[in-house]
Amino acid sequence: MAATLGELAYEALRLAFIPWQRERRLAKERERTRIARLSSRLIAAGLYHSLARRRDGGIAFWGANDDGRAPPDGVDGEFVAVTAGARHSLAIRRDGSIACWGNNANGEAPPDGVEGDFVAIAAGSYHSLALRRDGRIACWGSNDDGRAPPDGVAGVFVAVATGWRHSIALRRDGSIACWGSNNRGQAPPVGVAGDFVAIAAGGAHSLALRRDGSIACWGYNGLGQAPPAGVDGDFVAVTAGAYHSLALRRDGGIACWGENDDGQAPPAGIDGDFVAIAAGWRYSLALRRDGSIACWGANVKGEAPPGGVAGPFMLQDL
Repeated sequence: MAATLGELAYEALRLAFIPWQRERRLAKERERTRIARLSSRLIAAGLYHSLARRRDGGIAFWGANDDGRAPPDGVDGEFVAVTAGARHSLAIRRDGSIACWGNNANGEAPPDGVEGDFVAIAAGSYHSLALRRDGRIACWGSNDDGRAPPDGVAGVFVAVATGWRHSIALRRDGSIACWGSNNRGQAPPVGVAGDFVAIAAGGAHSLALRRDGSIACWGYNGLGQAPPAGVDGDFVAVTAGAYHSLALRRDGGIACWGENDDGQAPPAGIDGDFVAIAAGWRYSLALRRDGSIACWGANVKGEAPPGGVAGPFMLQDL
């Protein structure tokens, strides 16, 4: 029987809708990846110190400055990414080399910096990682538990993250490689399979943002920081502190879970128009769309002033 005019019209609409729906989904995935990578470059939180990229390309610091990790006057330059470890700080210059400040007792922050063509960085307790443009990873600092092999890590990676004593890296295919301490299941040697677009590592737990916006968690969950079933939602960025976790929603609000003894992870979350997040030892930071920074949680050394930090700070990648 010949198809009716209505059936033909329906089929034409269906065939037109499917490509549109697919393109819309792919656009959301591309946006999620962009925001997640951007979030990890703009602000950083360490043990008791914090960093943010200024609009002029320099870096602002606040909190503890033991060992020179957070110079109060900031650092001038043209930096494109920042990260904070326990007692050290790193930043990528526009030319791809890395500047280091702070404690270097384990070689985690050589005063002369690290030469190379790097595109991403991560700082752990006493070790550092940097992603080369060709996808390989350079490591320096303490290698206890194998967290920072001096010869680096071969592969084609697109993101790196460091916990207290472990390291993880996102492969181009969406799976995750792990090395270092696995005493709490935070860095399974076989890695983690999945279709992920961003990663984060905390004290002894790890997080990964899936392409669909949900979050996978593994490792220590003693305070609810890494629920084995993961966290559902439409998230665009993740970050992990010592015992707490944050995720940035597409609407600009923030979800929090895990330890909240110092108010670092309020279960009700944080409303606002945020574009980047960072979790420190027992505190949290978030960059607003207006360029200012909100802080909450422990403020032992001035790392998270309750009134926030005015800025304005960098809002977009360079």
